[in-house]
Amino acid sequence: MQIIFEINSVLLFSLFIIFSSWYFLLLISLLKKEKIKKLKKLPKVSILIPAYNEERNIGKCIENVKKMNYPKNLLEIIVIDDGSSDRTYEIAKKHKVKVYRIKHCGKACALNFGLRKCTGEYILIIDADTIVDKNFIIEALKRMDKNVVAVSASMDVLNEKNIITLFQKIEYIFASFFKKALNSLETGCLYIFGAATIYKASILKKLKFKNVSTEDFDLAVRIQSKGYKIVQIDKIAKTVVPEKLHSLYKQRIRWYSHALYLFKFYKFGFFKKISSLSLYTLPLTYFWYFFAILNIPLTFYQIYYWIPKDNLVEAVYFIFRWFSFFGTIYNIYMLQFWQINLNLVLGIIVSIQSFLFILLSLIYYKKLDLKTFLASFFMYPYFFFIINFSLILSIINFLRKS
Repeated sequence: MQIIFEINSVLLFSLFIIFSSWYFLLLISLLKKEKIKKLKKLPKVSILIPAYNEERNIGKCIENVKKMNYPKNLLEIIVIDDGSSDRTYEIAKKHKVKVYRIKHCGKACALNFGLRKCTGEYILIIDADTIVDKNFIIEALKRMDKNVVAVSASMDVLNEKNIITLFQKIEYIFASFFKKALNSLETGCLYIFGAATIYKASILKKLKFKNVSTEDFDLAVRIQSKGYKIVQIDKIAKTVVPEKLHSLYKQRIRWYSHALYLFKFYKFGFFKKISSLSLYTLPLTYFWYFFAILNIPLTFYQIYYWIPKDNLVEAVYFIFRWFSFFGTIYNIYMLQFWQINLNLVLGIIVSIQSFLFILLSLIYYKKLDLKTFLASFFMYPYFFFIINFSLILSIINFLRKS
């Protein structure tokens, strides 16, 4: 059991260092004066919407971008129907925008086709199931300079219908707050919000999208590896998220395969140049796979070791405490009775760090209400059973396909 405690202490200390770095970067990001330029002349912007079987969403998406707070004569709206089998093409045509229908070849292929049709100086890529703040374009362009070549919107959930989408909402707001902290790095935010990001057309057309499962992440890494910066602003884009567990797992397994395929395709290429990409954001990305591999068996072993074996009520209460922030509150109270050890102290500190970061993100984006506050107490089981298990399943899926 001693070796289990020692490994767990190392993991907890690693989390303490990582979470502390988030607070440090966030403080710098909030205190640092943001570079916002005055737009003397508004450039032409192409809005590119790839769509595949999106008849339920494409109309709302087009109407949303038509209402953008930007001169209509400087907006070019292009829809690429990626061989849909439903009425996506017909619905898009009714909205009087440029619509192209191609043989189904995947999102990256559809985007690359669309890039050739774009004539704007900047290209805003929006998923067909996404609604963007009307001031996003104008605010994003104010952040563009010779180094900043891509600007992402902050993330929120459009279809908040059940407990699964509620947890994703909190996760998205949490992730947006984390990415805001990454703005303080010289290469900015690695994790692009693929559903709503605007790029300099010259850079995007040169790099193009690779035909991988997470083309936006691959593009972000390649952008930053060339010394350019990606930033996220506070204007929010809401997107449709999975409403059922099996759909959520399927999505996350696809997402979390990104770094594995990145390593397969590029090996150590992105680590050769010293930057925040090679020293912080990419190593942090790979750390979570390592963490999941160790955390899952360690957690189950510790639960088995500590759980009351002869009292069902106490066993259920133990599980409730273990997988909620109420357990941290309980542990703080019990410090006066228990023998204090490193595992206990680190566990309390790390739990407070993560819970506080979630609360701060909800407060910052004005999303804190009774529902999100109570759900925040139970984010640990979401991160454990959804995120960690998806990371493991993505590794298995990657190895199987390789």
